[in-house]
Amino acid sequence: MAFKLYNFIFYITMAAFGYFNIYFRDIGLDSFQIGLVNAVPRIFALLLMPIWGVLTDYFQENKKVLFITMSGTLITVLIFPFAHSLKALMFIMFLYTLFQNPILPLSDSLLLDYLGDKSSLYGRFRLWGSLGYMITVSLLGYFLEKTVSVNLFYVYAVILVISLFLLKFLPKSKRDIKVINLVDFKKVFRKKRLIYFLIFIFILQTSMNANYTYFPIYILDHGGREFLLGIAMTISSASEILAFLFSDKIIKRYRFSKIIFLISVSFMFRWFALSFFPVTPIILISQLLHSITFGLFFAVGVDYVNRLSGEKFRATGQNIYSAVYMGLSAVSGSLLGGWIYQFFGGEMMYLFWGIIVIITGIIYSLYLYKLEEKNEVVS
Repeated sequence: MAFKLYNFIFYITMAAFGYFNIYFRDIGLDSFQIGLVNAVPRIFALLLMPIWGVLTDYFQENKKVLFITMSGTLITVLIFPFAHSLKALMFIMFLYTLFQNPILPLSDSLLLDYLGDKSSLYGRFRLWGSLGYMITVSLLGYFLEKTVSVNLFYVYAVILVISLFLLKFLPKSKRDIKVINLVDFKKVFRKKRLIYFLIFIFILQTSMNANYTYFPIYILDHGGREFLLGIAMTISSASEILAFLFSDKIIKRYRFSKIIFLISVSFMFRWFALSFFPVTPIILISQLLHSITFGLFFAVGVDYVNRLSGEKFRATGQNIYSAVYMGLSAVSGSLLGGWIYQFFGGEMMYLFWGIIVIITGIIYSLYLYKLEEKNEVVS
């Protein structure tokens, strides 16, 4: 129950993060500048991200490292309201990314240690985070619309303080396997299956991170406000709960290639819907596909990387996964998405991503199918 409550509370911070770019727009940044603030600091911060996992696996001090990263995030969140220039915002975003990005993979690693051989049950614990997000994101949007967007940072800080308190109730790692030599970490980076999966993750998540960055702007450009954005994010988070709930059954029942193909097709339909039908009803309906394009995708990814990395390098594997999922892809999504959005508009940006994801999905699904025929998917 401790993990479920922790996820429920902590993921409310993700609801606050969803309004960051509204704040950036309110203080005068244009679409391309917003892209720079989201992308450039991440380039430097993500280079250090795998180090968090290496330190955790080597010293087996997951909870202590989590406390450091959450405390650092708390401090940077409280500094944000005092920065207004582009340079100041980029520096603070670097610090924010440096401390915030490792929190999720470190939390997941701790949960996977607790689950042991039952890692496919990850989604049943993660859905509590989606529940906390779903309940609060619309309320927060309404609150910010009626007040000022800078208040999101104070809400974020309060939730982090509560999360830090709950952290001490999470069980410590049960691992008996220790890493003897730091050179052993090279083994993680030599797994071809992992590298190919990370390439696939990078391309699809580039499109998703472009959406995360510019969907709030897309809503504003089509006549919406913070409350409508909150409703859209509530729908998406509600839909992902079902995906997390049944992810273990899906993982066990269906071939990995089929799951990946379903995810790729869902990405395509989601982006095409936003490209061709930029009206409120379709915008809201398209958020239902978040159940597959995020919920199922993320749960499957965590489980697959966990099996590929092995127990010894669990935190390292999850941090590498997160570095690509939330780091590299966020940089490319923010920069490339910002360039397309600035010069061609949101509809063209979503059309571009729809074409890219389905091509990538078909190629990778065929590759996985051939491996499955040889029983070589995980090696």
